Amino acid sequence: MSDADDSDSIGDRMRADVAAELDRLRERFGEFPVHEETVENEPGYFESGVELAQEGWRGDAGAFVVDGRNHALFIRHEGAPDTWGLPGGGHEPGETHVETALREVREETGIEAAAVDVFQAIRKRIVHAERPDRTLTMLTVHVDARPVGDTGVAVGDDEVLEARWFAPENVPEPVYEPFTDRVDRWADG
Repeated sequence: MSDADDSDSIGDRMRADVAAELDRLRERFGEFPVHEETVENEPGYFESGVELAQEGWRGDAGAFVVDGRNHALFIRHEGAPDTWGLPGGGHEPGETHVETALREVREETGIEAAAVDVFQAIRKRIVHAERPDRTLTMLTVHVDARPVGDTGVAVGDDEVLEARWFAPENVPEPVYEPFTDRVDRWADG
């Protein structure tokens, strides 16, 4: 089997895995918006995605964590030090996307959390720049979550510069664009 045939096969598996994960999420949480995106990857970058996919990677996930005082947890990441975002990161093989989101919250902030809803998902079609017939499909899932237990922040990831709770009347600025609608709904009460 050639590398292209193998990536075609992994592309089919990824599409099926993403569809199955969306079905599981809908069964657990009900309906939520699923945004569709298409991006083009240069050949080398596309092939690195194929390698990750062969290991079981299927995307990423993050969580909007709100505590009992209606304060929300935000982080600043070294990759975008001037922008506030949500705890989150890459899916690991064997995890659901909800498990990914909650693991990332724990690793990045020290907060244990439980998912209560999905506020959005993004299904991304990744196209090989020179062979558009070769595609991969990844899924990004953003969940609403609540802390379980202690709400003391303890940054546990070298890439996280800061993690803090914010009140709705003190929204951090700027907020990473994919989350602005959710943050606005929280801030507006």
